[in-house]
Amino acid sequence: MNELFLLLVAFGITFGLQHKVSFLWGKSNFFDRMLSCAYCTGFHAGWITWLLYIGGEVIAENAVLSDLSLIDPILLAFASAGFAYLADAASRWLESNSEPLDEDTEEE
Repeated sequence: MNELFLLLVAFGITFGLQHKVSFLWGKSNFFDRMLSCAYCTGFHAGWITWLLYIGGEVIAENAVLSDLSLIDPILLAFASAGFAYLADAASRWLESNSEPLDEDTEEE
C-alpha cells in the first residue's frame, strides 16, 4: 500500500508540473523538454517524492539518516517514471477513444 501511495503522489507531482505550473514553460530549453515528457518528469517527481517521504519520516519518528539506502530514491525515481508514462499513455488513449459528451439536452 505504501508503494502505491508513493507512486500516486509522484504522479500527482508529475501531472502538476506538466499541466498546472505554467510559469516553468518557456524559461529554459531543459524545462521545456523535461515537462513535455511524462517519463522524464515522472523520474524527477519520484526522487522528489522520496525526499518528501523521508523528510516526513525523519521529522515524525526521529529516524536516523545513516539507516537510509541510496538505492531507494533511484528505484522510486524509475518506478515513478514508468508509472507516470503508463498513466499518461492510458489517459491519452482514453481521451482519444471516448465519445464527446452531448451538451445539447432537449426537454420533452
